[in-house]
Amino acid sequence: MNNVNKNTMKKMTPAKQSGTKGTTNIVITETSRDKKVERKASMDVDQCAEAFITKFRNQLLLQRLESIENMLSRGL
Repeated sequence: MNNVNKNTMKKMTPAKQSGTKGTTNIVITETSRDKKVERKASMDVDQCAEAFITKFRNQLLLQRLESIENMLSRGL
Protein backbone atom coordinates (compact mmCIF):
# COMPACT_ATOMS: atom_id res chain seq x y z
CA MET A 1 0.00 0.00 0.00
CA ASN A 2 1.43 3.37 -0.89
CA ASN A 3 1.88 6.31 1.45
CA VAL A 4 -1.13 8.28 0.16
CA ASN A 5 -3.59 5.48 0.98
CA LYS A 6 -2.19 5.09 4.50
CA ASN A 7 -2.63 8.80 5.20
CA THR A 8 -6.14 8.78 3.79
CA MET A 9 -7.18 5.86 5.97
CA LYS A 10 -5.77 7.52 9.08
CA LYS A 11 -7.99 10.55 8.46
CA MET A 12 -11.13 8.44 7.97
CA THR A 13 -12.02 7.58 11.54
CA PRO A 14 -14.07 5.86 12.80
CA ALA A 15 -13.64 3.21 10.13
CA LYS A 16 -13.35 -0.55 9.89
CA GLN A 17 -11.10 -2.33 7.46
CA SER A 18 -11.80 -5.74 6.05
CA GLY A 19 -10.00 -7.30 3.18
CA THR A 20 -9.48 -10.48 1.24
CA LYS A 21 -6.61 -11.34 -1.07
CA GLY A 22 -4.91 -7.97 -0.79
CA THR A 23 -8.00 -5.81 -1.36
CA THR A 24 -9.05 -3.39 1.34
CA ASN A 25 -12.62 -2.25 1.92
CA ILE A 26 -13.33 0.71 4.18
CA VAL A 27 -16.68 0.87 5.96
CA ILE A 28 -17.47 4.16 7.68
CA THR A 29 -19.83 3.82 10.61
CA GLU A 30 -22.58 6.34 11.24
CA THR A 31 -22.68 8.29 14.46
CA SER A 32 -25.83 8.72 16.49
CA ARG A 33 -25.80 12.44 15.66
CA ASP A 34 -26.05 11.65 11.94
CA LYS A 35 -29.01 9.35 12.56
CA LYS A 36 -30.84 12.08 14.49
CA VAL A 37 -30.35 14.45 11.56
CA GLU A 38 -31.76 11.84 9.18
CA ARG A 39 -34.79 11.31 11.41
CA LYS A 40 -35.47 15.05 11.60
CA ALA A 41 -35.23 15.30 7.83
CA SER A 42 -37.66 12.42 7.33
CA MET A 43 -40.05 13.94 9.87
CA ASP A 44 -39.99 17.20 7.94
CA VAL A 45 -40.66 15.32 4.72
CA ASP A 46 -43.55 13.46 6.36
CA GLN A 47 -45.05 16.71 7.65
CA CYS A 48 -44.71 18.34 4.23
CA ALA A 49 -46.30 15.32 2.56
CA GLU A 50 -49.22 15.35 5.01
CA ALA A 51 -49.76 19.08 4.43
CA PHE A 52 -49.66 18.56 0.65
CA ILE A 53 -52.16 15.68 0.82
CA THR A 54 -54.51 17.67 3.06
CA LYS A 55 -54.36 20.71 0.77
CA PHE A 56 -54.91 18.51 -2.30
CA ARG A 57 -57.97 16.83 -0.75
CA ASN A 58 -59.44 20.21 0.18
CA GLN A 59 -58.94 21.45 -3.38
CA LEU A 60 -60.68 18.34 -4.74
CA LEU A 61 -63.59 18.93 -2.38
CA LEU A 62 -63.90 22.57 -3.47
CA GLN A 63 -63.79 21.58 -7.14
CA ARG A 64 -66.48 18.96 -6.55
CA LEU A 65 -68.69 21.50 -4.78
CA GLU A 66 -68.19 24.05 -7.58
CA SER A 67 -69.07 21.39 -10.13
CA ILE A 68 -72.27 20.52 -8.26
CA GLU A 69 -73.21 24.22 -7.98
CA ASN A 70 -72.63 24.70 -11.72
CA MET A 71 -74.71 21.63 -12.50
CA LEU A 72 -77.58 22.86 -10.29
CA SER A 73 -77.46 26.35 -11.80
CA ARG A 74 -77.87 24.83 -15.30
CA GLY A 75 -80.91 22.92 -14.10
CA LEU A 76 -79.57 19.38 -14.55
